[in-house]
Amino acid sequence: MDNWKLSLPAATLCVAMICGCGGGEEYREFGDADDVTNTAPADDHHHHDLGPNGGHLVELGDEQYHAEVVLDAFKRILTVYILGPDAKSPAPIAAEEITFTLEAGDEPQAITLTAMPVESDGPGQASRFASDADAVPESVEDAEDLHGSVAVTIDGTSLTGEVSHDHHGHDHHEHGDEHDHHDH
Repeated sequence: MDNWKLSLPAATLCVAMICGCGGGEEYREFGDADDVTNTAPADDHHHHDLGPNGGHLVELGDEQYHAEVVLDAFKRILTVYILGPDAKSPAPIAAEEITFTLEAGDEPQAITLTAMPVESDGPGQASRFASDADAVPESVEDAEDLHGSVAVTIDGTSLTGEVSHDHHGHDHHEHGDEHDHHDH
């Protein structure tokens, strides 16, 4: 009888070890391919990500600054936020206005955006610029229809960034001031 008392717990333990506690078929080995530190992101540039205000990011200069382009399609107002190299932090500049050149229709249309400083901007500086209401033509129905360029002068240097919506991949020739994006 003593053998039976020892055999039952041993048999139960063996069954538990064989069956396991939940889906032995889900077991897998950890390998180098699973180590995320070994892999670079598919696209380490953030040009087509959304900015902190939900707008399209545009590189200005050699990633020294970024412009975030936001369209209020209902009011037809275009707002541009000047951001730092991280494309997240406001970067106030000493400018009263900047220009967005809209490429829509036969002729490019220059839209003036006036400084609209936010509370954290210093005196005489602004990180937010906005157009007048109804400045954006009705042919531009949403942000995906915005094609053109942002022109700004920062510390005496003129910088231009192209707004394009190439969602098929990163367009590597956009790092200079001369851009040709006619493949939209």
